[in-house]
Amino acid sequence: MEVNFSELKQKDVINVADGKHLGKVCNVAFTYPEWKVTGFSVTGSKGFKLTRQEVYLPVKCVVKIGEDVVLVNFGEQPAPPPKPPQGGRPLPPNCPPPPPPASRRSFEEYE
Repeated sequence: MEVNFSELKQKDVINVADGKHLGKVCNVAFTYPEWKVTGFSVTGSKGFKLTRQEVYLPVKCVVKIGEDVVLVNFGEQPAPPPKPPQGGRPLPPNCPPPPPPASRRSFEEYE
């Protein structure tokens, strides 16, 4: 099956692992001397247009390219990195977590 880029970029991309709509194809990556397609960039489907993030899908993830949709098996996306503590700097990898804050006083202590 032969598909033009203009036809491919109009197709929706659906993840068969969880059924989520990943967006539309916006770019194709290929190797130069061999001219082999290595993957697709897909616009993220969450948020406004300015906050969307592109997701790169290697060709090995593509299950089927249909008439109006591209099915991919992307599996679980990696979790975002944990937020840094209140101080703003991230902790070193082998550093133990900071101690919990001191407990609050009971109401009896105020009387």
